[in-house]
Amino acid sequence: MIEYRGIEILFEKGYIRTNGLYKIIEKEFIISIKKRLHDEYVELIRYLINYVIDANPLIKPDQNIAYHSWLVKCYELSEVYYEIWEVEHNGEGFGEGADYAIKVVQEQKQECQEHGATPEFPIFNQMIVISKGVYEGLAIDAVRYPSPEHMSGWWLTTDMYDGNVESLMTVHYHHVAFNRPDLIKYFALPYGYRLNTKGIEHDVWFDQNAIK
Repeated sequence: MIEYRGIEILFEKGYIRTNGLYKIIEKEFIISIKKRLHDEYVELIRYLINYVIDANPLIKPDQNIAYHSWLVKCYELSEVYYEIWEVEHNGEGFGEGADYAIKVVQEQKQECQEHGATPEFPIFNQMIVISKGVYEGLAIDAVRYPSPEHMSGWWLTTDMYDGNVESLMTVHYHHVAFNRPDLIKYFALPYGYRLNTKGIEHDVWFDQNAIK
């Protein structure tokens, strides 16, 4: 048993669950444990506890909650529990558990750590600027600019981009995430970072000029 902000976190019978949230939202959270490390499930549970205590929201059945760069849902399992489900990796509905959501966040954190950067997670409803060829899986040249709140800051172009800015498309982050799962791990790199995937080894570097 782990205690966090006055809430107990318990592991039992293939699940991790809370004990004590009921007095705040009249439900407890429960998550099916699959392939991820126990510490990673604890990190998610703590995130959800913070969400409840700090934002003090009224959680409703089937409510979506952004877990950094992925989306989970509070499925009403019973009068006692909200079971945490996640968006499927291809965007085709929700599935039980949170393994993919955890995987996305952990890989983004690892990528940032490798470059000595603090993660700045994009969220589902932010926008990304892309050119033709991104959805089709072509190699990309990308940069993240300081941007308004509704924008992630990422601009992704391929060899199909002809330099005409009017040909670029502004799409939701999640559409790129569903179509290009190979790129998701880079999207928490902060403003100023660039990415080029045209070689065998993907190049990542910080460009001071991109934040001027």
